[in-house]
Amino acid sequence: MKFTINNNEWTIIEKDSDTMLKTYKENVDDRATFAFGVAIFPTHEIWINKDMCIDQKIRTLKHELTHCFIYSYGMYNVPEFNEEMVCDLVASITDFIDEVINKYKKQGDVNDQQ
Repeated sequence: MKFTINNNEWTIIEKDSDTMLKTYKENVDDRATFAFGVAIFPTHEIWINKDMCIDQKIRTLKHELTHCFIYSYGMYNVPEFNEEMVCDLVASITDFIDEVINKYKKQGDVNDQQ
């Protein structure tokens, strides 16, 4: 499934647990034992573990979309994130997340892609 944020197209892809964990260990935390999802900024992809129930997929996608939003609008370089910034972020991102989640739910399961 594809979506656009700040004029950049992103793709949501479901991957199997083994692929997710290997990628997560190589790029995020080599001590991980399970990977729910990961935002891959250089390729504009969000990977979601396809071996989870739909409720966990949705929670994970919301989390990864937040990373995507922060990255897409250059907020990742803010040295001290305070409560007011978090409240502004949540207020700004809610409609974006709802729109992508609703599109994802309507599409159903996304096939595993290489």
